[in-house]
Amino acid sequence: MKLRVKRSLTIKQMAAVTAVTLVTIAIFITIQLSHLLQQRKDDYINQLNNAAAQIQTPLAEALLRSDLNEAKTLLIGLKTSGILGRAELVSQDNSRIMSLDFATYRPISEAAKQLFGIPVEVHIPLHVYGIPPKDVSSLGDLILQVDSNRVYRFALNTLALMLTTYLLLALILTISISWCVNRIIVHPLRDVARELNEEHPPALISCPKNHQDDELGLLVKGYNRQINGQKKPSK
Repeated sequence: MKLRVKRSLTIKQMAAVTAVTLVTIAIFITIQLSHLLQQRKDDYINQLNNAAAQIQTPLAEALLRSDLNEAKTLLIGLKTSGILGRAELVSQDNSRIMSLDFATYRPISEAAKQLFGIPVEVHIPLHVYGIPPKDVSSLGDLILQVDSNRVYRFALNTLALMLTTYLLLALILTISISWCVNRIIVHPLRDVARELNEEHPPALISCPKNHQDDELGLLVKGYNRQINGQKKPSK
């Protein structure tokens, strides 16, 4: 009875290579995306801190005088930074004094916010110039929030680019590795198996080329040695 292969080694090794490649790519994408996103967040925070430093003192003085119009004018001037999404003034007892939106609101799912660390914001205490911060509590806090849609779009664009690049790399690696494994192992092993499963198998199996000194050649030599031992007449 002639035996047939139900599941080829080609399919099995391609599945194994694909699985390992995809897991490796997922790890690399997670690490690189986290690093790139954190770098961009740090850059945004530095820009907001630099912009807030220019109005921190006059804003504290405006709060001390309860001049909300002046405070609003100073906050509106922060729009030139280009990345500001929202600015809030909060008093000492955490009550909101003023809130200004500088970006069009677009809904972002809670899962995306948790995944990408949104929103990105900085809290800047407001102190009157000339009075050391340790001698008096702050008049309030200035909360500057980066435009969440800007962070979200950057994360999605980076993720899409990385997925496209790495999946293409995974396809190339899978095909290349599978071709090499087929040429080195599967095809020679298939030839040996085909000889053994013929209706009249040869007395000795020919060792595949380039496999004289590896495990496949050792298997063929061991089989031939057993056949030769069985053919020797007993004394």
